[in-house]
Amino acid sequence: MTEHLFVYGTLRKGYDLKLMGKVSQLIRYVGQGKVNADLYDLGRYPGAIRSSRGPEVIGDVFELTDPERVLRILDKYEGIGPDKAASEFVRRRSRVKLRSGQTVNAWVYWYNFEPADKIRIKHKNYLNYLKNKRTH
Repeated sequence: MTEHLFVYGTLRKGYDLKLMGKVSQLIRYVGQGKVNADLYDLGRYPGAIRSSRGPEVIGDVFELTDPERVLRILDKYEGIGPDKAASEFVRRRSRVKLRSGQTVNAWVYWYNFEPADKIRIKHKNYLNYLKNKRTH
């Protein structure tokens, strides 16, 4: 079975994160996708909370050629430890709609806490939000 990953923040294709160099040979870009979620500004990165009927969040979908290795590296980056309840993010499979209209089940790192004091991002696309934030 092919494993996919959906990313919406600092792991996106247009964001220059050195960590992606560690996994670039182990992933293949599939295209843009979207999930129903609310997106929040957590400071240096965003967090998405899944929503059944909420707004859409746009991100990138990758096929994982070595899922175990990639997910181990990314889990560490996302701060996922043995006590998943205490982790800021949790990794769960979710349905992602591709631009083509096709849907795939992909791993998504969801924000795991209440966003009470966080700024809700109204942009669907975190990279566009960052560009807009810098110009204001």
